[in-house]
Amino acid sequence: MLVIILISIIIMKMKFNAKKGLVVFLIPFALIVNVSAVFESYKCVAADGNQCTDGSEPTVMCDTGAGGNCPVICAAECGSATGCMSGSCESCCSAGTCNRYGAGTDEFDACMDACVGTCEVNKQFCEIILILQSIAIGLAVLMLTINGFKWMTADDASGRTDAKRGVYYVFIGLALVIIAFALVNYLYIGEVTCPF
Repeated sequence: MLVIILISIIIMKMKFNAKKGLVVFLIPFALIVNVSAVFESYKCVAADGNQCTDGSEPTVMCDTGAGGNCPVICAAECGSATGCMSGSCESCCSAGTCNRYGAGTDEFDACMDACVGTCEVNKQFCEIILILQSIAIGLAVLMLTINGFKWMTADDASGRTDAKRGVYYVFIGLALVIIAFALVNYLYIGEVTCPF
């Protein structure tokens, strides 16, 4: 701390007049003191009324001082762990994930904001996956049709072999699409599964 004060005094004398230097010194100093003194790791436990609806007790960084914001941060963390995916995100979140907080409270608002945001992102992600799957299936059907037509109309053995190889590649591609979907669904979404 003494080093910071000395460096700030030297900078003040070299480049700035005293008032500007004092402001330049005080702003970072105030931020350092406030952040290190107030924000701490906090476990959202049932004894404090901060446990999530699903029973989980997340750990968050929040203001643990008098009048701190830990219940609001816990509510937001609980809201972001939503499983809502179908229908209206607002009604699902208010009836499910955030129903333990009284409507109109800061905790309810924080939970709803996080829950609805997570729900909307998950729904959009699932819609993108559905579109990509539809494109892959459409291309597979087209390629099967083309290679099947080539197989039926081929005059020589090499043409039929080429068409057969194309059909095999289509099935290998479909298998890779199915595996990729399962892998992305497992890694990205985790507990939430796309409703298709």
